[in-house]
Amino acid sequence: MYLKNIVAITPVWNEPLGLIQKFLSGIKRVRSILAEKEIGFRHFFLDDGALHLPDECSILVRHKENLRLAKTLVDGYEAVLNLKSVPDLVIRLDCQEHDPEKIPFVIDHFSHASQLQALFLPVWYWVKGEDRPLMKDITMMITKFISGISPVNRQAVLEVYNQKFPLGYQAFRIAALRKLMNPLKKGLVLFQQKFNTSASWGLDLLVILLAAKEYPEGVDFIFGGWSEPWQENRSPEKIDAQRVKAEAMVELAEELDYQ
Repeated sequence: MYLKNIVAITPVWNEPLGLIQKFLSGIKRVRSILAEKEIGFRHFFLDDGALHLPDECSILVRHKENLRLAKTLVDGYEAVLNLKSVPDLVIRLDCQEHDPEKIPFVIDHFSHASQLQALFLPVWYWVKGEDRPLMKDITMMITKFISGISPVNRQAVLEVYNQKFPLGYQAFRIAALRKLMNPLKKGLVLFQQKFNTSASWGLDLLVILLAAKEYPEGVDFIFGGWSEPWQENRSPEKIDAQRVKAEAMVELAEELDYQ
């Protein structure tokens, strides 16, 4: 199925200006590649009280203060669905750990798989100077994760998710995103009720589990590349904290399964 209208969104909060500018250089190259293929491409930032977002950037959502990642993403998805020219495909990626130049590959993957509704690109946290794992080992970890998402296998999901594989690089056909929005928003309300706080990190995992439930034959994973994590994301304390948040999202997905 030929895709001709693509929108990519990027949430921003505390990313430094230099990182944003480097990311925008990649977006510029992608736009040039897609223009040659006569594919329309728009990129927008989701401003979650960002510290260093240049005014000349295309901003789809603007929060005057930080409302946390989950709220920002949901607002971003809804804004995309309400665009005057609604895209065929929506891609969500971050400045720090996702390579924008994989976007043409993502589009090509959808174009050759008509049944595909959602695509996820796990990224491997890798620090320069350390040995890289073999691709066969990475493939085995992705396969293990996939085996745990439909139906949900808590142990399989939590052993892999975000311990080495952040999964925030995601793409959806517009009809699939539209269908996922109601259970996604319902999940955030349930999170607030259960934990007496608003969700922040972990929404990406909930989206994966919801998509796998809704489209068991329409979800795929491809390797998203290498990324050096921020120092704060490398500590055992941060990894443990992220695991707790992941456990909460798995619990939400399980509860939504019965509602």
